[in-house]
Amino acid sequence: MDQTTKKVKSMYERYPYPSGNPSIRAGFDARLLLSYVAKKKDTDTPLHVLDAGCGRGPGVLGAASLQPDVNFTAIDINSVGLAQAKANAEARGLTNVNFVQADLMTLEGVDVPPGGFDVIYSSGVLHHLATPQIGLNNLANILAPHGVISLMLYGSFGRQALYRLIEGIDIVSSNKDEIEDRLPLARVLTEEADNTIFKGNYWQGTYRNPDVEFVDTCLNVNEVSYDVASLWKFIDSAKMKFVRWIDPDVWSVDRRFNNPLLLARLRELSEFEQYQVIERLFEIPKLELIICKADNTAAETVDIAELESSQFAVNPEASFSVEKRNLNQSQRIESLSYKIRHSKSQSVTDPLLAQIILLLAEQTTCFTGSEIISVLSQNGADKNSAIELIYELLEKEIIFIP
Repeated sequence: MDQTTKKVKSMYERYPYPSGNPSIRAGFDARLLLSYVAKKKDTDTPLHVLDAGCGRGPGVLGAASLQPDVNFTAIDINSVGLAQAKANAEARGLTNVNFVQADLMTLEGVDVPPGGFDVIYSSGVLHHLATPQIGLNNLANILAPHGVISLMLYGSFGRQALYRLIEGIDIVSSNKDEIEDRLPLARVLTEEADNTIFKGNYWQGTYRNPDVEFVDTCLNVNEVSYDVASLWKFIDSAKMKFVRWIDPDVWSVDRRFNNPLLLARLRELSEFEQYQVIERLFEIPKLELIICKADNTAAETVDIAELESSQFAVNPEASFSVEKRNLNQSQRIESLSYKIRHSKSQSVTDPLLAQIILLLAEQTTCFTGSEIISVLSQNGADKNSAIELIYELLEKEIIFIP
């Protein structure tokens, strides 16, 4: 084990991160993640998912609890965090997670399923390695040909205010000192930052975080961050390919800007250049994306000729809200809305869209395009209108093709 890894391991065993109960993070669903790429799994065997750096396990436990038919392997170098994660899994009766202490710089001790892992989560981990490129290369080597990696790395432009604070902390409290000795002054300086460089931004209130969160953020012994340009090089060096952002709206010029003149110019740029503009104008501390092997590609929109026979499912990252009023022997729907991941709720006012969303809100199994068309026709839609609505549901990510 290299010296940097030893330092990181020691820090996280003294301050096991992250705190909190099992959570539902964006990009948790394996079937949804696999739907983003063209290559498909060619067997009916259970899915195998690797959480590469699970910490105390809130993410993997949340994902495993919602996908009991998926086999999870959760690894971390932190023995303390792993022990807590395993205890939490046992307390919740989860039997589909196997915990393994392993170093991402070597992956020694990790049992790779035949053909590789279908999905790999790596959230907030690779940027703490001695050599992040080795870590990503190792993960790419154990990924199935059809597989995807759900990746989160620190965004350098979105962390500029934080890095200014950390430089200040290092001046008033040497980074050669023990973390315990540095904590009091670091917290005081971070509280002061709430009135200066943290005022009104993502980092405001950081000084209130529990020790494990505060140390990870402000006193970490090793981390790097990426901008879009260096991220692309990082991915390419591992012979991987960008598929999409976890939340495309964050990186959409059409969502971010309103000025027609500016939008016209931005649309002339490549997507890569658009992303570079967005990261400079908006505070994005985390780069959350999906990548695949270089010989795979992003899935194309289903062809209209195949629409009726295609299987669809409701996006597990979609949630629905229905407000009803009880009347005399009847009910009236007052409002209907939906949201995808952690975005703002979108009100539904179109009667036809409302009818289908009400049905989808109760749908837990797959269905065909022809079944959607049949339902819509019963509600007065002609076939062309029904097809347009299916494409709208796909575009809004309310439904997907598993």
